[in-house]
Amino acid sequence: MATVSTLGYALLCVLHRGPLTGYDIVRRMRRPIGYYWTAQQSQIYPELARLSAAGLTEHETDSGPGPRQRKTHRLTAAGREALAEWLVRPAVVRPPRDETVLRTYALAMADPAAMREMYLAEAATYERQLADFTGQHAELAARGADDPGHPEFGAYATLEFALLRYPSRIQWCRWLADRLAQLASRNAPP
Repeated sequence: MATVSTLGYALLCVLHRGPLTGYDIVRRMRRPIGYYWTAQQSQIYPELARLSAAGLTEHETDSGPGPRQRKTHRLTAAGREALAEWLVRPAVVRPPRDETVLRTYALAMADPAAMREMYLAEAATYERQLADFTGQHAELAARGADDPGHPEFGAYATLEFALLRYPSRIQWCRWLADRLAQLASRNAPP
């Protein structure tokens, strides 16, 4: 079997519920997949072609709204099998890449007031995302997706993770902002 990239598996995950057009795949890769796995549109279409060449997906073509034809992609039996095998394998643990934490490591080099504002802005962004996730979580629960047998349980579970993780990120950002405010008050002229 051909080697499948993590992006390839992400696309197979997107297609697991049924056929989608390329446009719909790109949209799902932004929301909800983009909350925890990102890819650019320029990466998605070539990867779809590789999955098709490997026999893991297939597509139907019909006329689209513009000059190009629209492709509707679906998993093949081999694609469903490859996805099922990948899902149960332990994930390859990669070092986290978090730009805010990286900036924090060297925050002594920046203006404390400007860093404080950056952390407050970060907290506000996470609060907005948390509100969005809370709404999506409630909608899924109302549809019964909190039941492990429900087809949308995986989406519900990823939101459950966000609801556990985001409050701690907000708390950390606000803690940093408060600490930097303390520094500013200590350094203020009498």
